[in-house]
Amino acid sequence: MWNVDEVLEKLKAKGYKLTSQRRAIIERLCGRKDHPTAEQLYNELKKDYPTISFATIYSTVQLLAELGYLQILTIDDKKSHFDPTPDMHAHFLCQGCGKLEDIEIIPEEAEKLKSLCAHKARIIEVFIYGLCPECDKG
Repeated sequence: MWNVDEVLEKLKAKGYKLTSQRRAIIERLCGRKDHPTAEQLYNELKKDYPTISFATIYSTVQLLAELGYLQILTIDDKKSHFDPTPDMHAHFLCQGCGKLEDIEIIPEEAEKLKSLCAHKARIIEVFIYGLCPECDKG
């Protein structure tokens, strides 16, 4: 898991501007487990940063993804989710309520998945779709 200061130092070292909006986006993402969307981040930040735009959010998360601090998930065909946990893991999307959660994958399982491919696999994304226990009841 990364921390805000680590990310800001890396951005500064690479010559990126450390704007107050970029800093706020990074702070808002750090340590999250709920896989927010751009709309969620926008709604959370617009009160304190009324001029924040979706373009700023998307460019910041794209930069964080390129630096290896988060994953941009396209598990939902309606919107992208941002996962600030770059370690190997799978995702479960409830098709009833839309809840998105992490599922641990042990390193041996990841290596087995890589071995199924005749090519040199660098990234593995595992998306599991179904119903969470709450939605499965009704």
